[in-house]
Amino acid sequence: MNSFRDQLALVSKVDTENNIWLIQAAGRQWCTYNDKKQITEPQGGEYAALVQINLSNGMPHNVSHKLELPVSAQVVRAHFAWALPGHIDAQTELWKISASIADPVLKDFLVAVLSDAKIMYAFYQGKASHSFHHSVKGELFSHSVEVAVAAKQMAAEFGLGQRTQDCAFVCGLLHDIGKLLMFYNTGKDKEQGVNGQHEAFSFMVLAEHLEQLKAADKVLFEVVSATLSAQVSHKKHYEYIEEAIVRAVDRISAHKDELQTAFKGKPSTKLYANAPRGRKLKRLGAEQSCA
Repeated sequence: MNSFRDQLALVSKVDTENNIWLIQAAGRQWCTYNDKKQITEPQGGEYAALVQINLSNGMPHNVSHKLELPVSAQVVRAHFAWALPGHIDAQTELWKISASIADPVLKDFLVAVLSDAKIMYAFYQGKASHSFHHSVKGELFSHSVEVAVAAKQMAAEFGLGQRTQDCAFVCGLLHDIGKLLMFYNTGKDKEQGVNGQHEAFSFMVLAEHLEQLKAADKVLFEVVSATLSAQVSHKKHYEYIEEAIVRAVDRISAHKDELQTAFKGKPSTKLYANAPRGRKLKRLGAEQSCA
């Protein structure tokens, strides 16, 4: 039985006379005559698509239609180069869902961020925390995409509209972007680097893009800003449901990673484990036999 894996790809026709196409993905590439119609709706020039790879032979089985994202081939290649080995699935989900966003202003905002090398290179390389959760190089990206995808899914499960689903996705993706300026992501120690609430730094990282968003749609700007802002302890409710969704999913993602780290290598009978900051974690444990 064959199993398949989707991956972000660049597609281009390299030999018109002989109908030879080049399919490029992170760390690999293939040439094909497209004799078996592997490429769905082939287009001129270079364009981003999803390649479905047959894991039994490592060959492309099918290539999707062009992803509806107005980005250059150079940007796609940069994302290939920036991704770490564990990022392939998250990167694929990021581009697939980004292409499906219907709101043109929201999509333009996200495309501008995805095309910003100063942000994205560091985003792929960063940690989500110093020692709390997702504290390994590259896990800021993995955690952020996980939150983005889950936020969109949660919005859909509750029957919220497409625009809310897409906005929750974008907000989830960017909710920790300010951590790029934290000391553990700048290569500086606590004395030399920046340390404080990462939410404040999010507006610094995204300043140019948020200004453009504000000029195009003030309500979208307000929703994104609410999600990026530090949570006020006395706040009794969230004005925007997108913020509530992203904050809830973020907590679950962080707790899940902390739980997995704390119990790594421990037997299933172990129900308690110590976590950073002097906290103790508990888990339900494996199902018990009734025999």
